[in-house]
Amino acid sequence: MLDFLFTAIDDRVIDFETLKLHEKPNQYLVLPEGKFLAEPHQISPVLNVGVTELQERFSDIAQSQDKVEVLRTSDDGQQVDYVQRTPFMGYPDTITVRFYSQGEDTSTLAIYSRSHYGYSDLGANKKRITLWLDSLKTSLKALKEH
Repeated sequence: MLDFLFTAIDDRVIDFETLKLHEKPNQYLVLPEGKFLAEPHQISPVLNVGVTELQERFSDIAQSQDKVEVLRTSDDGQQVDYVQRTPFMGYPDTITVRFYSQGEDTSTLAIYSRSHYGYSDLGANKKRITLWLDSLKTSLKALKEH
């Protein structure tokens, strides 16, 4: 509704290996186990699906959410930035996801969801990523059953 008031976002390219979280609690980070500087809020799952299928499923889930649009896709196609706006005020939150192949039939991902306005997000970024990951697991489970 008031989207036009809140247009400025931090659109820097995220490097998950060197990412440092800021002091505000309005962010949520999910990382695979490995060599990353930041301490994640959650360890990402290793999924029994190839990286291409993971990308397609995640993209479908992300883009099926309200007020989500793709901001940028990396040249290698392995990292995507989404913007999702809050329902009433239209505050922009950015969600960056990077996909990692763990072999032919396994993969994982890193996700960094953050708000650009305010100090606290009242848990909105964690809730969003939990919902998206739960939807992803459900989608992949349905894929395996067919």
